[in-house]
Amino acid sequence: GVDALVTLRFHQARQSPFYLFNSRLINKLIYFGYGTKDVLEHCCEKLDESLVLHMDGNKVELPPLEALVVLNIPSWGAGVRPWTMGTGGKAAATQKMDDGCLEVMCISSSFHICQLQMGLSEPTRLGQCRNLQITLSGSGVPMQVDGEPWEQQAGTISISHSHTATMLTTADVAAAASL
Repeated sequence: GVDALVTLRFHQARQSPFYLFNSRLINKLIYFGYGTKDVLEHCCEKLDESLVLHMDGNKVELPPLEALVVLNIPSWGAGVRPWTMGTGGKAAATQKMDDGCLEVMCISSSFHICQLQMGLSEPTRLGQCRNLQITLSGSGVPMQVDGEPWEQQAGTISISHSHTATMLTTADVAAAASL
């Protein structure tokens, strides 16, 4: 969706032989420029018409959206915690990194992303699931996984947990330090 499009455009600009900037500030400004440009262009408008979504085998009707976000960690988009934002966040099911569930939510536009960054809005939560299937009927849909963007052609993507790995969190470090 739109967040992947901005990442893809920035990635393509950095791959250009004419890209001369190494400054973190200038890179952030360029990234901001691509996001701002899409506020006016709406390149991912009507993305919902190109997607068929199944959560745990059940087809989900999509609202109008420009991005579909699937998380298995609490943060997204430079530290935003969308699952717990706003009034819907209080009623949302608990999000845990080790429960095997994926949190699925919709973003309506680049401007909506800006509102989320500033804490002025909340995403449309579709729910939690263990197995997610996304069928794309359109071609050239921007996607990203862990910040790595590409253009996805028509097809079906299945997402589920495969294995688990032990990881250290801040709470673990604090507990170990107090021993």
